[in-house]
Amino acid sequence: MDCSSWRNSILNQIQLRNKQQFNTFEDLITSHNRLFDTHAALRLENEKLRSERLSLPRGSIESQGVPERISILESKLLAQQEELTELHRKRGENAQMVVDLNRKLQEKADQLKVAEDSLAESSAIITTLKQELQSLLSQKIDLEKAIQLIRDEHTTLQLTCSHLEDKLRKTQDENRELVDRLMKYKSKDAEKMNEENDKFLKKRYAKIQRELEEAAKDSSRNVSLDTYAPDIPYSEKSAVPTKPTYIFDAHEGEVSAVKWSPVDRIVATGGADRKVKLWDTSKNAAESRGVLVGSNAGVLSVNFDSTGSFILGASNDFATRVWGVSDQRLKKFVYILSKIQLEVNIKQHHHLHAVGYLMGKEFTQ
Repeated sequence: MDCSSWRNSILNQIQLRNKQQFNTFEDLITSHNRLFDTHAALRLENEKLRSERLSLPRGSIESQGVPERISILESKLLAQQEELTELHRKRGENAQMVVDLNRKLQEKADQLKVAEDSLAESSAIITTLKQELQSLLSQKIDLEKAIQLIRDEHTTLQLTCSHLEDKLRKTQDENRELVDRLMKYKSKDAEKMNEENDKFLKKRYAKIQRELEEAAKDSSRNVSLDTYAPDIPYSEKSAVPTKPTYIFDAHEGEVSAVKWSPVDRIVATGGADRKVKLWDTSKNAAESRGVLVGSNAGVLSVNFDSTGSFILGASNDFATRVWGVSDQRLKKFVYILSKIQLEVNIKQHHHLHAVGYLMGKEFTQ
């Protein structure tokens, strides 16, 4: 609603008010004004007659024989006075009515002012709401564009994912086929190797048998088979374990290294708790034999020497340590300068041999 429209609305309301409140009493006000004018004219005429009567001598009036005229005038004057009284009464009523109408008019004016203020406030609110609506419409358009963009990206990603899944499936099929072929080749190689080993063993046994027969002819002393064939591999049956003999908690965390003693039924374990623990398994149960401490990081590898008297441990703190099994005391430690140590060994004469791998390099000490 603009300025001209609400001005026209106010003008129409004022005209309607005048039609309802003014035109209704227009005849009454006109009649009152006409009576007031007639009253004024009669008053002037009465004053004129009084002045004429006073100016005439008393005897002349009576002698002229005009008492009838005076009576008529007096009766007319009385009628005019009564009419004047009635007009005064109506005038008072009209005045009170005018006061009431003025009061109602003031109330209507106040109501009109309140309505105008409310109309102005409503117009301001409408303008603000229109601006907010325009802003929301703009945001809606932006969101629709963003949603469409996301949908397009989602469709593209779905197509890419489908393509990659197909590619992965083909790669897995190819890998499975290659693994099957590799297993076949390995089986063939194993069979061939077994055949060659069997031939070699047969030749070796035949040669040893001949040497034994010749030695028996040359000497009467007994000859042990182990003297001539200490390193002959024996064909034995093997089986994969299906269940553990017993289970026990070795460390407070991960267990990263296990090694059996070469002389006793003692097993050494190393873990992320920076400890090397010794366990006695001679009674078909793990019984603690001691805890070797001194490592500053998790132990990754353990190993015994050939006599089972010393134990070597490699940890993730760039060092390798040697403990005595009997007294469980630290004997020696060496920094290997490799970040992760994967294998340690103790060779003959208690020589320390540690191997670490870092960036494809091997360190030995």
